[in-house]
Amino acid sequence: MRIHPKRSSLAQFIALVALSSAAVGVVAGCGGNKATDSTSTSPAAAPSTTKQSFVSDLYGYSVDSWTGTSAETAWDGTGSPGDGDPTVDTLSGPESQRAFAFAGPTKATLKSFVAKGRRANAQQRGCPAKPEKTEATTIDGEPAIIDELHCGVFALSASTIHDGKVYVFFTYDQPGQEAAMRAWFRSLVKGVSFSA
Repeated sequence: MRIHPKRSSLAQFIALVALSSAAVGVVAGCGGNKATDSTSTSPAAAPSTTKQSFVSDLYGYSVDSWTGTSAETAWDGTGSPGDGDPTVDTLSGPESQRAFAFAGPTKATLKSFVAKGRRANAQQRGCPAKPEKTEATTIDGEPAIIDELHCGVFALSASTIHDGKVYVFFTYDQPGQEAAMRAWFRSLVKGVSFSA
């Protein structure tokens, strides 16, 4: 879990969600279906059934039904990147959810990488070094660990290792929507593919 409170506030987060919702409304209002008139022999355009997926330019993964913005530079494997760092992908869910991701080469085991990340997060952000809850799961068939904790915000992170590269997905928001966040975050990690 990587939180960067100095670069991102709840007000900025809410503003981004509001802007995203407004943009979706504008696009939907401008679209519309083409109807055929009595002289036309072509049928009305069928709705698109193409699933949209985010593909990370730098990290080689994709997420079904999500869009996003790729990181500007690749993570070098040091520190604990937060949502405002140029090494972090920003992911946008189908219902305006926000999540973040980064990846980098590692020789560590998953367990040791996660332990090191927890310590770095505690040192850099003052969060508890031990999560409130930890869950074993998989991401695209690879073993993964999901941590959750309260640290001024409610935060979730999922880490896995694939082909010698560690991947970290994380999100956070104000407390109060924990059950909904858990559900959509688990859906996000189930939609990750490493065959991008």
